[in-house]
Amino acid sequence: MPLSSVIAHGRRLVPVVWLAAPMLAGCAEPPPPAGPTAGPKTVTVFLIERGWHTDVGVPAAQIGDSLDQLRTIFPGVQTLLIGFGERAYLQHRHHNFADMLAALIPGPGALLVTALRDAPQMAFPADDVIELRVSARGLARLTDFIAASFTGTTGVPSTGDALHPIADGPYPGSLFYASTRTYSAGYTCNTWTAEALQIAGLPIHAAGVLFADDVADQARQVAARPR
Repeated sequence: MPLSSVIAHGRRLVPVVWLAAPMLAGCAEPPPPAGPTAGPKTVTVFLIERGWHTDVGVPAAQIGDSLDQLRTIFPGVQTLLIGFGERAYLQHRHHNFADMLAALIPGPGALLVTALRDAPQMAFPADDVIELRVSARGLARLTDFIAASFTGTTGVPSTGDALHPIADGPYPGSLFYASTRTYSAGYTCNTWTAEALQIAGLPIHAAGVLFADDVADQARQVAARPR
């Protein structure tokens, strides 16, 4: 289902206002040992901050077999942005306070995939785009983690199942997919983002992350270090 992949400059996903206390944060996978992500950090990935929400950006040409279907669904794009959220909340365009509270109750998750034909800096304010460098092995772990978050026809993409969107996304060139992950007050979109970057080998901790700043501040510190 090829779609246009142009995003209006500065448009943001309107996320849930997280009301949970940090004590509700779920446990996250510990940082991987050096071996699985060792090697020169030659690949650029992105953290995109969209207000209360965060996305992970990966180069479409290097996503590997586990996410290869996305190259067919979104042909000719440069970057794929993937963000996690509560399924019912993400799919509704208009929300009230009751919707926000309901989204904090554990429930099915969804992934929003947004395709960019240009670099993320062309679609979002520069301050909202954080560039991070990972190794080829780190990228492989990252894309495997993302792939395992998708629900296919009977399982995840790595089993050979076809990916089927559950709804159009809020932007041109974006689609919603069902996720294997459960969204809750203790496991938010930002927890998922932090876990993804942590698994890629970056010194980012997912434990206790609920808010966008919890992961974005860590990412900015990593990006500021000498390469």
